[in-house]
Amino acid sequence: MKFNFISKIIICASIPVLFSNCEKFLDRDPLSEAAEKNFWKTENDALVGLNAVYTALPGERDFWRDCQSDNSVMTNAWGEGGLGYISMGNHNAATAYVQEEWRYDDIRKCLYYLQHLSKMSFTQDLKNRLEAEARFILALRYFRMVQHYGNIPLIKDEPINLDESALPRTDKNLVLDYALENVVYAIDHLPEHYTGANLGRINKGAAYMLKANIYLHQASIKQYHEGAADSQLWKQAYEAASEVLKMGYGLVDDYAEVFKQANNLNTTEVILARQYVEDKITHMLPVLASPAGTGITGNGWASFCPTRELVDSYLCTDGKDIRSSNLYDPAKPWENRDKRLKKTFMLPGEPVLRPNGKYAAYQPHPAYNMGEKINSEGGGITGYMYLKFNEPEYVKTDAGFANWPIYRYAETLLIIAESLNEFKPGDLQIKTMIDQIRKRAGLPLLSNSDLSDQAVMRKLIREERRHEFVAEHKRYFDILRWKIAEDVLNKNAEGINSNQNDLIGDWTKPRFLAQNRKFEKSKHYLWPVPQSSIDKNKNLLPQNPGW
Repeated sequence: MKFNFISKIIICASIPVLFSNCEKFLDRDPLSEAAEKNFWKTENDALVGLNAVYTALPGERDFWRDCQSDNSVMTNAWGEGGLGYISMGNHNAATAYVQEEWRYDDIRKCLYYLQHLSKMSFTQDLKNRLEAEARFILALRYFRMVQHYGNIPLIKDEPINLDESALPRTDKNLVLDYALENVVYAIDHLPEHYTGANLGRINKGAAYMLKANIYLHQASIKQYHEGAADSQLWKQAYEAASEVLKMGYGLVDDYAEVFKQANNLNTTEVILARQYVEDKITHMLPVLASPAGTGITGNGWASFCPTRELVDSYLCTDGKDIRSSNLYDPAKPWENRDKRLKKTFMLPGEPVLRPNGKYAAYQPHPAYNMGEKINSEGGGITGYMYLKFNEPEYVKTDAGFANWPIYRYAETLLIIAESLNEFKPGDLQIKTMIDQIRKRAGLPLLSNSDLSDQAVMRKLIREERRHEFVAEHKRYFDILRWKIAEDVLNKNAEGINSNQNDLIGDWTKPRFLAQNRKFEKSKHYLWPVPQSSIDKNKNLLPQNPGW
């Protein structure tokens, strides 16, 4: 009996033992309650087992994690084990949330699968492809842990228990070398595209994007943290991303549609996404992104709120910022701006859907006493909320099913632009890449004078990455690798103007304080190794600097 990709994900997601104990990874056959000795026999067993490994891919929880950056604020910082403490600089090795990215359960899951797959006999081409998918996930997980913790233990073959192994930490560059080995295998054995029941599986384009991101990270660390620019690393990032240009991807016309449930089958711009299914595999983004009193249900938790600084950073349609553009009107601050601004956020004074089915102005200032008023239940703390990944017309606000984009073609374009600007500044392809992003955003195309100034281009590329990937959990890793977190996270997060009589777009007026923030450059560029893991394995010491 054959099952399509999503069906198998549903089967695997319903089995809690799959993820809690890799020795009992398939403690029972998902289809028949058979013992594990009866599993790992057929091609279908291999497919079902792999789809359990797919649960290690990043998902919608990365929306939450954007509040680790200067983009967003968590309304209740203590929630989710202290997720909101990261941007405040209040976390430590004992903070529960710090454990969340220490994913050796996922590493073990991948290695367990690869161990069993190697002993199975079926069509070699398919076997190679399944191995490639698992190795991609293994590489992605190792890369992400390096981004957070730096040097980490490296487990390559046996799916051992890290806490019981007494393994020490391995130099981060050796870990990334191993990740790249796995990515190269994936590139060599994955197809460019899938059709039919296999839509949504890891493909060659995703593998090239992971490769590009690893080199982008390494190049940035060398240049901005170690003061040793390495043009070869930038070139390798460029070359990996450039391979994706050949695969037929493109930008869709409407930025907002990329993040809607109706777009789940879009493979034009989305290279790889975590898959969700209506009523079966769901998430809570619509209710988390909405304030109370908005949307067709009026239910909203306002859990994560964009910062005033982010909203103000969007350019005007003449390509200038709000402080220098003649097009900017503080009384009508959302007009003549980057199109992504209105498509990404609920903004004061702009119409939003209400439970009566009509649209009325969003009014978060407490003076209006609306359901969305800030600093109240369901009101958030900045006065801005998200439309991106939101579905105001959807009645099941706690069961959204929009796919989570892991890699989009827009990122391909911006990796090429950033890399070229560092090892070959002034190259015309930089303009070609960025202009595609800016055209969709309604911004002017780049000028030759922009292109000729590397520093100007670096700033512009960083702005484009920020605005293009809001709430996609790219910004936090960007400000770390560029070594600007010490600047942007040492400013308090603020909201709308506190005096209702001030023009809503007047940036000179006092604002509501949303969150006090602190970033210590001596230690916050890395997270501490979780104390609970150190307690079980003293060879993880010494702790990261400053912790």
